[in-house]
Amino acid sequence: MGPANTLDHIADPVEALYATLEGAWNAVCTTHEVSACLPDMQTLFSGADLSRPNQAAESVLAAMLLEVIECSGRFSPWYKLPARAFGLASVRDPRTQRPTWVLGPEAVQKWQALLQPLAQVVRRYGGLIRAMALVDDLMQDLPGDPCVTAKCGCQPPKTIQIRKSVIEKTEITCHACMQPFV
Repeated sequence: MGPANTLDHIADPVEALYATLEGAWNAVCTTHEVSACLPDMQTLFSGADLSRPNQAAESVLAAMLLEVIECSGRFSPWYKLPARAFGLASVRDPRTQRPTWVLGPEAVQKWQALLQPLAQVVRRYGGLIRAMALVDDLMQDLPGDPCVTAKCGCQPPKTIQIRKSVIEKTEITCHACMQPFV
């Protein structure tokens, strides 16, 4: 006979992802004497190539360090230090020719204990990260494409909030009444 609380032991991918990100964020904040909330997924994964987990982990950590720089208070010893003191280096992206921030070699070595779990979570949950980024993109307030309330055929009707362009281009069906949301 199996354990009674089997569901308690099933790992939730979203929780695992956020636990890893929170752990890395807390370590970076503690090191740089900053108290701030974890940045959103768009900020952390912007420009990260999820098909290359090690590089994506470095990109996420660089984004965290950039956020920490922004959160440093003016009475902090870190306040006037250059980005290089945080382990960041500015390089030109070969594809876009735009400058971008990357981890310097000393930062890669210093933060290796954080980079490995970040790379593992990207490797394991890359699809989830892509889906979360897509949902974030869909939920952004876009001028000319407001969110609307759509209802199904249930009594009383179920409602969802969705972009007007999405509801016009696709048919979203209610799982209970099998009627489209309109």
